[in-house]
Amino acid sequence: MVNKKRAPRKTNEALNKAIFQATITLLNNEGYEAVTFSNVARLAKTGRPVLYRRWHSPFDLLLDAHNYFSEDEVDDYTNIDFSGSTMRENLIRILSHFNASPQFMRAFLFELGQNTSAVQKFSNQMHRQNLYLMERLLSQAQLDGEIKHTVTDDVKLLPFNLLQYQAMMTPNGMTPESVQTFAESVVDHIVVPAILAQQ
Repeated sequence: MVNKKRAPRKTNEALNKAIFQATITLLNNEGYEAVTFSNVARLAKTGRPVLYRRWHSPFDLLLDAHNYFSEDEVDDYTNIDFSGSTMRENLIRILSHFNASPQFMRAFLFELGQNTSAVQKFSNQMHRQNLYLMERLLSQAQLDGEIKHTVTDDVKLLPFNLLQYQAMMTPNGMTPESVQTFAESVVDHIVVPAILAQQ
């Protein structure tokens, strides 16, 4: 009897990467409807029970995959130094970091319509992160004497909500150039006037 060599088992890190890469590949190449546990397991060369044990739904898996590949970018995003720039420049700067694929935005929009716990959790996470950024940005603007008043949370979240809406309404996705152009227009014509109107 011939002993067949088994393929070496993946380490946890290697398995995670394979699963997350398979998830993003399916999303980008075939669309959100192709992101199923069965398809991901097949592409990642693992078993479906591995996925069922760890994720409640394909969207939960997609969120973890999205976070996995954008971890360094998000860390850089939340550690921006706002000193030395005007409030306008800083607003444009944080909005220009936006980098979600059209496929991910379509998945988010679909789940938003389903009002799932995963999308609520993701939205709350984004709101907390965006409020944190705006509070730091506006604190710097106060130190620099550009504003002397507090700003409501609705206005703090306004630039992110507008950009998210624009991204969801752009079928082929937003390029870095279109994000920059949109950010400048929104900041100049809507966000800065809304901030100053609260004085």
